[in-house]
Amino acid sequence: MVLCFLLLFLSFGSAFAEHEPDHRYLVSGYVRDEVGVPIPNANVALEHKGGEKKKATTNSDGYFEVRFHLHNTNHGDEILVTVGEKSKRHKVEFDPEDGLTFRGGQVDFGAPGKEGAKGWIFLTAASLAVMAFVIYRLLFQKGHAEQKNESGRKGKRTKKKKK
Repeated sequence: MVLCFLLLFLSFGSAFAEHEPDHRYLVSGYVRDEVGVPIPNANVALEHKGGEKKKATTNSDGYFEVRFHLHNTNHGDEILVTVGEKSKRHKVEFDPEDGLTFRGGQVDFGAPGKEGAKGWIFLTAASLAVMAFVIYRLLFQKGHAEQKNESGRKGKRTKKKKK
């Protein structure tokens, strides 16, 4: 009984095993419309020239990713990525001598997303706020310093007159 359980456990472990790092190649990307709005639940078909075919569906952000089992000999191959009637060819690029570094590429469809614009708007607003604060402090400190100097001079004059 224990032997059967052990064999069953070991067989499940191999079913969930992943490719070696130098055999994994991840193709990911975003599917958006012509103004950059993500398209959720879009069907993405990928085909490696060796005949390996994969399918994916985009998440709520329009993002997809698919893992291929590729070897060093596949360096330079093409993967055809298709969404609806649009297709793009992705060239498999990596260093065949490096078996540890992440291997993958990105293929996007549609206009760039609005995420970048939000970041620039925030950074611009934050920069303007900092500049306004610095200018205010410089003007306030200059005026405050002049008042302090003026009141210090008056105090010294008054003391001199009392002697």
